[in-house]
Amino acid sequence: MNTLRKLNSLPPLRSVGGAYRLFAGKDQKKDSVGQKSRQPEKPQDKQKSKASGKARSAGSTDSAKKSTKVTLINGEGVGRELMDAVQEVICAVKAPIEWDVHDEFKAKDSDDVSPEVLKSLRANKVGIKGPVDSRHWQRQIRKQFAQFAYVSLCSHIEGLDSPYGDFDVVIIRDQMEGDYSGIEHLVVPGVMQTIKVSTTAGAARIAEFVFNYAVKNKRKRITVAHKANIMRMTDGNFLEAMRAEADKHVDDVLFEERYLDTCILKILLKPHKCDVMVSSSMYGDVLRVIAGGMMGVPGICPGYSVSSLGTVFDCRMKACHALAGKDLANPTGPLLSAALMLRHVKMDKQADQVDCAIRKVYKDTDIRTPDVGGKAKCSEFVKAVCDCL
Repeated sequence: MNTLRKLNSLPPLRSVGGAYRLFAGKDQKKDSVGQKSRQPEKPQDKQKSKASGKARSAGSTDSAKKSTKVTLINGEGVGRELMDAVQEVICAVKAPIEWDVHDEFKAKDSDDVSPEVLKSLRANKVGIKGPVDSRHWQRQIRKQFAQFAYVSLCSHIEGLDSPYGDFDVVIIRDQMEGDYSGIEHLVVPGVMQTIKVSTTAGAARIAEFVFNYAVKNKRKRITVAHKANIMRMTDGNFLEAMRAEADKHVDDVLFEERYLDTCILKILLKPHKCDVMVSSSMYGDVLRVIAGGMMGVPGICPGYSVSSLGTVFDCRMKACHALAGKDLANPTGPLLSAALMLRHVKMDKQADQVDCAIRKVYKDTDIRTPDVGGKAKCSEFVKAVCDCL
């Protein structure tokens, strides 16, 4: 069996730079089958070929200088000041980003997602958002924009007090199915029911994404958190999809199965041994909050939602309406998410600069917002980051 697996395994990995290189959500492989073979150049066509090559080169250079349009959703509560911080830092690092800003993110007279926001996201293929507390709105944008997975990148920030040491964990969770499918009803008065959904197609989709992410980002271990011993059909279906995908990558990634409670224990006691953790919706949410708390506070763990239509970056912060306008919100999570966004749009140099500047402020200064034990204002932290840039 091992011999057969090796014969079916993928070719050796390509090197991919950057620990936080994002999976773009599209199949990047080129299909050589069916492509027309290039005809050999005739001697008289060589000059034309050179000229056209120069033109293509000049065109690609001009394209590289063009700005990338990004949808920016301010959200509510402290959202506006956090998104202002993102724009200020992106400006400081001189990244060619053109913002399509949306103050109004809800449809008129309802909590649905604004049609303008959806139109902008579909056109730009990339967005970044501030906090939105409305559960209905969050469910709507997931369904309308087909955001099937959420990726959290949780790592230790030197300078922030933490008993967990150095760690670097990626948590990927389903967003469309599982306990968060949003199907509830009243059976009889006094008896309510929530339906947990797991489809073969949905489980296979996220399994494929997880393994492709691991290979692309040179991650070596995938741990699936489940309770298939209790929920044999739903969690069992999710687990089977992961097993099927693991068989395709047997020589590339180590795959292991663990009960949810065991995974929680492991990430708390031995976080340095955790790499990529994947689960259905509710389990992944629990792991994400725990890992964020290990960083300092849950709101500073950056992440993004994955869709075939595009990618939306956010850190799942609360809107904190009581802090709105007081310049006390912690911009770390949105700024780290902005760094991920820059890497996603191939601005790796600026992404590295932003990420390093944030970590340098924590490592070399005592500038902290109140939520992590400091006395600095949001604007003071942002200024310190810009000064590093």
